[in-house]
Amino acid sequence: MIVADSLKNCFLVNAPAGSGKTTQIKAMVKKCILENPRDNILCITYTNRAADELSRDVDAKNVFIGTIHSFLNSFMKSYFSHRDILDLYYEVYEDKIKQRIDNSGQDDHIMASNNKYKDKYSELDFETVKKNIEKISYNKSPFNTLYYGGLSHDDLISFSKNIFDHYPIISKRISSKYQFIFIDEYQDTMSDVLKIFYNSVAGSNVQLYLFGDRMQQIYKNYDGSFEEQFECFDTTQALLTNYRSVTDVVLLLNNIYNDSPFNQDNSPEMKLLSADFQPRIVITDNISTSIDDIKKSDSNTLVLYLFNKERFSDIGALNLYQAFDCMEKYSFGKTYSAVNVLTTHYDDNPDPLMKLLYCLVEMVDNYQTQKYGLIVQTFKSYKSIFCEDGWYIKTHSDKQRLFNILKEIFDVFQDESKTISELLTVLERNSIVDSVYMEGVQSDDENKEAFNVPVIELIRVVKYLRNPKVSTQHGVKGESHDSVLFVADDSYKNPIVHMYRFFEMWGQLSISLKEFHQFYYDYINELSDLQNTIGMKISELKKDSFVKHEKVICEKISSILDQFRCNPYFEFICKERYRQFLVKPGVTKAKDCLKESSVFGVLSAYKLFYVGCSRARKNLTILMDQSKIKGDFEPQKNKFTEIGFKIE
Repeated sequence: MIVADSLKNCFLVNAPAGSGKTTQIKAMVKKCILENPRDNILCITYTNRAADELSRDVDAKNVFIGTIHSFLNSFMKSYFSHRDILDLYYEVYEDKIKQRIDNSGQDDHIMASNNKYKDKYSELDFETVKKNIEKISYNKSPFNTLYYGGLSHDDLISFSKNIFDHYPIISKRISSKYQFIFIDEYQDTMSDVLKIFYNSVAGSNVQLYLFGDRMQQIYKNYDGSFEEQFECFDTTQALLTNYRSVTDVVLLLNNIYNDSPFNQDNSPEMKLLSADFQPRIVITDNISTSIDDIKKSDSNTLVLYLFNKERFSDIGALNLYQAFDCMEKYSFGKTYSAVNVLTTHYDDNPDPLMKLLYCLVEMVDNYQTQKYGLIVQTFKSYKSIFCEDGWYIKTHSDKQRLFNILKEIFDVFQDESKTISELLTVLERNSIVDSVYMEGVQSDDENKEAFNVPVIELIRVVKYLRNPKVSTQHGVKGESHDSVLFVADDSYKNPIVHMYRFFEMWGQLSISLKEFHQFYYDYINELSDLQNTIGMKISELKKDSFVKHEKVICEKISSILDQFRCNPYFEFICKERYRQFLVKPGVTKAKDCLKESSVFGVLSAYKLFYVGCSRARKNLTILMDQSKIKGDFEPQKNKFTEIGFKIE
């Protein structure tokens, strides 16, 4: 790890809600092109759509704008067939490959994959796999294909980091090639990515800029292991103008953020506008009725729910959401969630089934408006999905045949009784989808629930995404509406959010995001240290394993209690559970006081509260359930009033 206090080429640009981050990045890229026309510029964004937005009006061969995956795939490709890199691949993945080979019929999918490999190469063992892999590749999916050297989304990053660590000269070739590097949404960027670029530019003249906002960190991609390096960054270039919200909302956001160096002022244009009412807290004993009443008074209100179930139910796509929500591959802790795949444009969608279906929904629109050329263009752009023999046009009869196929496919979308399974049957019968791609979709057992979902729900989701009037507090980064209704709620599953516990703490403490974050990362490091010591997750503790490790656990609990004794966040969130354990130690109390979610739930509530409030241009309402309010409400009421809310 490289840490140098004297680094002057690394900049952390805080970009709070509504600060025009994308516009600023684009302006800086253009300035670099103008002032340094011979320099190479690298701009890493979060999605392909964000890359497209940044690329608009930027036409220069020496500028690379794209996702981290597109960059690494391009940059590392020339190394992926090198013998040393292949040997490193075998070293890193040997155990996983051998485990998959030795599946012994425990998993039907692995067994089928093993049989397929044997059919092709006659035998399957580690040496055979090594002999047959001539190069490593990025397979552009959430899954590795280890027998063939295929890296998933996550492993492209982790294995590239492994290469850079083993061969620093390759890492330095990034700083040799690029003179300016911009990374968007740094707060949701994996630590491995941050380390790749930081280690490359340290000690060079390359300027590295990280743009983002810790308060809008709502994913768990970042693990806190880059905190020491952050201390070396210049933080003086914060974006301090809010172009989105009226004055009352901006002042409110500053008070929630509670970090004076990052206080925003709103733009002159927004200062001329005023809200229809002061930001307000509405306390009710009937949430549903209150939501209906507020929506009736302003039909354009964006309603922010905590739970995605309510969100998708509201837009008529509950079956689709529930089908994906129960999939193991999108469960808590995985790289992608059900909501990610249901709300992501097909360009960036990580799920093969949804990528195909959302492609087809867009084709439906083009078919209905007789934009047949755009349909053919989509076929051409996604050759890995669509079979060329099914859509390629040479003659008039080819055109007529394709038109008939499209009509049959799109007639399915017009029938609300038709399911995704029936749509796939039509696609397969007409050989419009690549056979390998279709086999992958149909052989995934986790897709079976989705196959029974009515096709009409796909159209409803796409229409909603084009003009959302309901969302979740997790899913609104970048959105804004004149009127926002934030429905306060708690969740003890995914997502972990303890909103009413946050309100209770907020009424008693002056919360600072930086201090709260630091406590959280320090705290989870202690929990991780304990888990490494006992060799198991705290959540997996049983009576016998607790007895076995009781001494170590008791010592760690006492140590944590001493370490954070004067920390206000620990005192409020954790101390009572620790005290109860020390009074009468036991496995249940140990698991209770050592839960990471107790702290994360309050921290995530703090950030979601800010993110939700930041979506309002003019009118903001927080709806609280009277029955869920925790502790004495008087201090909470005083805090709400103090920062700019009125209580109704």
